[in-house]
Amino acid sequence: MAKKISQTLLEYAAPLLEHMPPGASFSQRHSVLQVAGTVWNALVVAQWGQHDMLPDIYRRLEQMPQPDRSSMREMIDLLVVRKRTLFPRDLRAIGNWQLRVKQDGDLALWADARGPLP
Repeated sequence: MAKKISQTLLEYAAPLLEHMPPGASFSQRHSVLQVAGTVWNALVVAQWGQHDMLPDIYRRLEQMPQPDRSSMREMIDLLVVRKRTLFPRDLRAIGNWQLRVKQDGDLALWADARGPLP
């Protein structure tokens, strides 16, 4: 049985989440997962044979000031490699998702998986 897409997203984004400072805010964690989900979906949609959004993502990066641009590019490059090496056959897109922080401080993520668009 396939893992839930929420569990897959957390595994996919794990290196980024693990490198966050211990006191990272909910907003910072949410932003990291938003980037991870966007890159994941761009790669999946391209695998479906639909619009390749990855070049658009890299073009938008060029508008960011340094040093944010370089660190964001490193993050996106890492995510691209992780998807292609660890999850190459997972063709589920990430639809709606919601992040919560449980009482013990751990992240709880709910997400729904989507198939190819008609």
